[in-house]
Amino acid sequence: MSTALFQPLPGEYILFRTTSNHKWYIIAWKIGSGVIGLIIFTFVLYSLAANPTENIFLSFLSVWLASLLAKFIYLGLFPLAVVAWVIEDVACSFTGEFILTDQRIWVRGSPYAWSQSAIPLEDISSLTWRRDAIFLKQESSPKIRVYMFSDGKLFVKAYEQFAGSAK
Repeated sequence: MSTALFQPLPGEYILFRTTSNHKWYIIAWKIGSGVIGLIIFTFVLYSLAANPTENIFLSFLSVWLASLLAKFIYLGLFPLAVVAWVIEDVACSFTGEFILTDQRIWVRGSPYAWSQSAIPLEDISSLTWRRDAIFLKQESSPKIRVYMFSDGKLFVKAYEQFAGSAK
């Protein structure tokens, strides 16, 4: 998966382009809520699950090793996974880009910061939005793709205008 920037094809015209919201308060909210969530998640998970997990480990490990392993899992691995999720969410804010051209929809940074895709317009059977999500149904796939994007409403309206004028 390449993180290359958008390159228009020969004869391709950009109809609508939008990028993720880079406002400081959006980024601060994502980081702040992630840190608060990490603290709450770690406290609750450790309080509820560490002792039962340690008891399971005691059936085949020594006391100190069972305690160490339970602490490693609940105070090390789980918080690390939450931190990775927060970093991914913030990275999506910086890399997200949706481009509607007269030939395709090009998406980068949604649903993952490193993801990139191009969907030909003739392969799109429906494109809708709800809140911050864009739902794309392709003719070639039974699955519905979901992209998180704050300007989804504007993007879908631009697509509908182009699709309506192309008919």
